Amino acid sequence: MRSFALIVLACALVRSAHAQIPFDTSRNQGVGATVGLASGTGISYQEILPSALGYRAVVLAWKKGDGSFVDVGISGLRVLSDDGRRRVYLLGSIGWWRRSEEETELEFDEDGNLISERVFDDIDDSGALGLGAGVELPLGTSASASLEGVFTYWTDSGDLIPAPQVSIHWLF
Repeated sequence: MRSFALIVLACALVRSAHAQIPFDTSRNQGVGATVGLASGTGISYQEILPSALGYRAVVLAWKKGDGSFVDVGISGLRVLSDDGRRRVYLLGSIGWWRRSEEETELEFDEDGNLISERVFDDIDDSGALGLGAGVELPLGTSASASLEGVFTYWTDSGDLIPAPQVSIHWLF
């Protein structure tokens, strides 16, 4: 019953909240870094649209030797209030990551002699869905930091995890 009341309250806030200042073109786009389970971890691009909606895309990829890693995420943002410095918003995120490493399996006979060698890819991937809220605070005149609390559904375990997320963006 308490969960239902929280959902109704959140819906009422979303419906009644509007950005409080005119759209500010010097604060609507940012490039930086995001660390999060639901939104992904890596280099990020964020844009807030004049409609008080926005999005953030995150990507990280590397390959070293026989291993590779890819992390991709996207978040939708709904600005609840914006006083020109601090922005409060709701977000929904989806993220996916994949780790791959080439492994070799050796098979020996009873005398310890190598009889076969098999090379295969050891692949681990997972996804996450998240809903939560965040606040974006200024770091000087052209940078900001975002702190978010997100309830994240982790596909590997099937658990619902309350997980913080952070972002730092250079604004333009």
